[in-house]
Amino acid sequence: MTHLPRILIIDDLFGRTHSDRRNEERANLCGQYLLEDVTGDEKGKGGTLKIKQPVAQVFFFRGQNPACSTVGDTVESDLEATLTVIREGWGEPRPENPCWSMVLLDLCFYTGPVTKQSERRALGMPEGRERDNQPKHYFGLEILEAIHKEFPDLPVVIMSSMPRKNVSREFSSKGALGFLPREDAHSADRLKEMLWRHGLIQDETGEIVGRSRSLLMALRAARRAASARRNVLIRGERGVGKELLARYIWRHGSKSASTPFLAVNSAVLSPTLFASELFGIENRVATGVEGRGGLIPAASGGDLFLDEIRDMSPEAQAGILRVLEDRKVTPVGAKASIPVDVRFLSATNADVEELASTGRFRPDLLDRLREGGTAFLPPLNERRSDIPLLVEKLVREAEAKNTAAIHRDIGADAMEKLCAYDWPGNVRELRNCIFEAVNSNPDVEHLVVTHIRVPTIRQSATAQQPGKAARFQSPRNLEDLLRMLDSVPADAWSASEIAGKLPAIRGACDQLTAKLVKAAITATRRPSLDEPEGKILIHPAMKLLTGNRALTASKAADLVKRLLKENASSTSGLLEDPALREAHAIAHRLRPKSQPTMSRANGSKSEGEGTIT
Repeated sequence: MTHLPRILIIDDLFGRTHSDRRNEERANLCGQYLLEDVTGDEKGKGGTLKIKQPVAQVFFFRGQNPACSTVGDTVESDLEATLTVIREGWGEPRPENPCWSMVLLDLCFYTGPVTKQSERRALGMPEGRERDNQPKHYFGLEILEAIHKEFPDLPVVIMSSMPRKNVSREFSSKGALGFLPREDAHSADRLKEMLWRHGLIQDETGEIVGRSRSLLMALRAARRAASARRNVLIRGERGVGKELLARYIWRHGSKSASTPFLAVNSAVLSPTLFASELFGIENRVATGVEGRGGLIPAASGGDLFLDEIRDMSPEAQAGILRVLEDRKVTPVGAKASIPVDVRFLSATNADVEELASTGRFRPDLLDRLREGGTAFLPPLNERRSDIPLLVEKLVREAEAKNTAAIHRDIGADAMEKLCAYDWPGNVRELRNCIFEAVNSNPDVEHLVVTHIRVPTIRQSATAQQPGKAARFQSPRNLEDLLRMLDSVPADAWSASEIAGKLPAIRGACDQLTAKLVKAAITATRRPSLDEPEGKILIHPAMKLLTGNRALTASKAADLVKRLLKENASSTSGLLEDPALREAHAIAHRLRPKSQPTMSRANGSKSEGEGTIT
């Protein structure tokens, strides 16, 4: 598996093909930018250019029809064909078809008939029309606008020989991330910089495995955060690999491999031990006490990773805040302070904002720990396409540790079972499952479905023992909750038990619904360095919650208002939640008055229904 990024170049000159020879301009561009051409659309005379150390793989597309033009043909720009090519490389990534890391887009596309005179300038070159050269009519800007509308997360950089100043405002407003002059003496280096800052690229070391878009976007955010020595907060569920991402930030922000990286579990920073652990302790400060250096001085010049900061004691929080303010530490028993230069990379899977609002975590410390941005690692069930890559890596790791190591084949049925499970413990749980399968079957050459043990619905230990009352166990997820509710028999209660319970049941359902709305809002937020918590978007949130891709924005607003009943006593308390309150306010701004619903009898649309962009 190659870790090279894959670039799509949309250009009328480099994308065209010839019937009997290779495109020399394309070959020259690949040599200039150190690109490996994987388009596979050329034949005929002309050698294939071999790049020893390519910066990226590249796929060329003309953006016009026909792709191969000659005298007598008429060339026209084709937006829909261009978008089709983009879609093919922007779907769920596969080993043979990784997603686009970046699009390099030309501005001016020449159209019209191909004549003998126009062919003297370049093979297959049309004469061009007057509007082709007018910046306001550039076909490249039309493509850019369409990309930004349909693929807002796809990084696009303009690569053109046209003057930048003529279109700088236009390409910026339409979503391009930069401009790469085609004729630049430092082309390869500039392209590397663009890929590093904006591209969706894999971890070149292979420590963080995956090529899903959500993971690659997390790596990009981490690289951007690494470029400045400012503290970064890493968010993610348990077992997603937050320490690995911290090491990724450290690698990309370090001047050399000798730059220190130290990790500490925040739970060990107890009120009595945190000072000696973090700051160090002087020799013989007390009888029998040997001096030792602290983690913060040892990490000076590098990074200190604080794992699960919600477990940090208030005393440790105050101590770290003082270090962030003073940039120095005083070892226990010392009279003089030591200056330090440490970047703190902290991690949590908790709602630390909620902890801060209730006084269980210092808000001023939280602000300092995320001053350089927040990086979000997606859970494994949101990047299932990465599971086969992870399984392959973990199987080889397990084999290396097994005394009777055999290079195993992973059966399709086993892989299907692994990909279907939700993995609440994420990569850590997957690792444990794979290691158990390998260690329990040391002499087999094939891992099959019977070797894979994944949990089903878990029961409490007391519930499995005859004669003992089952202890209530909270459902782990919504599927468990639905199964539990479905298993309740209709005649489970007596009249005395159900008397007066309907308001409480309805209130509980309203509260659960409000929590589902918040979960959908959180899942569809788009975090950035400027807005670490992400912007609330009720339209995609309601699409996710209902599973209805055709849901209009106006219907989404009506649904939010209906689910968060402002006069319902059961949800009024939940509207104190900032996210729900803001979602509720957005819905009222978009739909200030109730709208008639769609008639199910005749399918007619509601009055005033529309789409809000």
